[in-house]
Amino acid sequence: MPTSYKVHMGVSLSLSGLAAIAVALTLLPGTPVVPEAAAFTLFGLMFPVLGSAVLRCRRAGVRTQGQEFLDLLWHTPRWLKLAAGGLALGVVLCLALGADPAGGQPERTAEGYYLNDRGVREPVSRDTYESAVKAVVREFDAGAACVFALSAVLVAAAFRAEEEALARWREARHDA
Repeated sequence: MPTSYKVHMGVSLSLSGLAAIAVALTLLPGTPVVPEAAAFTLFGLMFPVLGSAVLRCRRAGVRTQGQEFLDLLWHTPRWLKLAAGGLALGVVLCLALGADPAGGQPERTAEGYYLNDRGVREPVSRDTYESAVKAVVREFDAGAACVFALSAVLVAAAFRAEEEALARWREARHDA
């Protein structure tokens, strides 16, 4: 496998693991362990990583939707299915286990802690505010972890498609 594919898959799986760790850390009691900036940086990184994986698939002629996409998932190497699937499953489990406080987006001002629900600010305790912050981080990074895992699978599919096309080209050249 060419180095660029290995790097792309490694980066995708590493970022998926970091996002999964960030999600799991939101389940710990007390103040948030992962800074919001780090959590949202992981979320923001998912766009270029997924975008470049999709571009690799487009370049290799791999369709990323419909029946062909299901075949792509089925023919992914077993180690990658286990790694990506395990990360995604763990994140979904953490998401399901984490209680989401009702009431809106957390806000902190000089006056205190609030949950903003469509413009209606409700004062809350610091514990409720921190729980809401962790819930927001959990939701964002759960999505990021799953998208990073999907990116690794897409890169593997693009590599496989390029290898198959190269083999067909070599065979056609050999026959001629």
